[in-house]
Amino acid sequence: MAGPIAPILALGVVSYANNWKNTGNVFDVKPLLFAGIAGLGLELFAAIPGMEPVATFIGWSAFIGLLLSPNVQNPTPIQNIVALTGGK
Repeated sequence: MAGPIAPILALGVVSYANNWKNTGNVFDVKPLLFAGIAGLGLELFAAIPGMEPVATFIGWSAFIGLLLSPNVQNPTPIQNIVALTGGK
């Protein structure tokens, strides 16, 4: 099992890239900082016996929520990918 670090790492990278595209500010590293804090929290939670699958599920749920929810970042990463690839 990949553990909760893989989805949180993906969340941080996608969130940073989307924020960079939306704002044009490459030095705004808040998404990476927040992903690191979330990863630490999920790793601490996963250290409880039997909770690693739950922590991993929470991590993947957060990643999918980031991709789809305009309340997190607007436009969403999915909307930016569609726009970059020439979709409608």
